[in-house]
Amino acid sequence: MQTHLTCNVEQYSQRIKMRDNVDAPREVEHFANFSAIKDARAAAAALEQLGYSVTVARRMVFRATLRATQQATVDVETADRMVEEVFGVVAGHHGDYDGWGAPLVQG
Repeated sequence: MQTHLTCNVEQYSQRIKMRDNVDAPREVEHFANFSAIKDARAAAAALEQLGYSVTVARRMVFRATLRATQQATVDVETADRMVEEVFGVVAGHHGDYDGWGAPLVQG
């Protein structure tokens, strides 16, 4: 998880250079991969209880990709909170957290 938290600081710096209004809410997407679709569905249910909108897509026969979204700002504190939250749920359901992304909001 530490690697993802370090990336939050780097992404914040890049967003500031691109004049992103990091304090403006926007849809933030989190991605994860699972080797068992049942684990992805269980993680999705847990994330929905935390207020995320979640989709699970089948990859190959049993594997799955999870996409969880939530309206949020992208300042470091908020990004860290979301990464810790989503990473914890994903890891607790045997998945691999793959990071997050969000559009730039200028202004």
